[in-house]
Amino acid sequence: MDICDRINEIIKHENLNIASFARKIGIGDQTVRGVVAMRRNKPGFDFIMKIVQTFDWLNAHWLITGEGDMICENLLTMEGGGKESPSIEALLTLIREKDKRIEQLIRENATLAAPCSPPSAAEPADTHA
Repeated sequence: MDICDRINEIIKHENLNIASFARKIGIGDQTVRGVVAMRRNKPGFDFIMKIVQTFDWLNAHWLITGEGDMICENLLTMEGGGKESPSIEALLTLIREKDKRIEQLIRENATLAAPCSPPSAAEPADTHA
């Protein structure tokens, strides 16, 4: 089940159609339709954030990763073994860190892909032959 399927599950759980879901989360109908019905796009950060902010019962970790249950009892629950599952804030921080790392890698890639420039005229030529 991918994130588009999980969003469809939320729509079904709320007994909404795509248009009413779009209005409820404050995103354009065609944008939502492109994600959940036509599957042309994956939802972006703002899309996911609006879903998480709109439905306080929703487990954000499930929405993003597919792990766990769709409905969370609390934002921070205890799993077996005493390990705490991540809160919404922790997941959002993780997404932001990943976005920053992607941007950094894109900049590094652009730098590496740039052609090497020839030595400038100010540099002395090697006169030893």
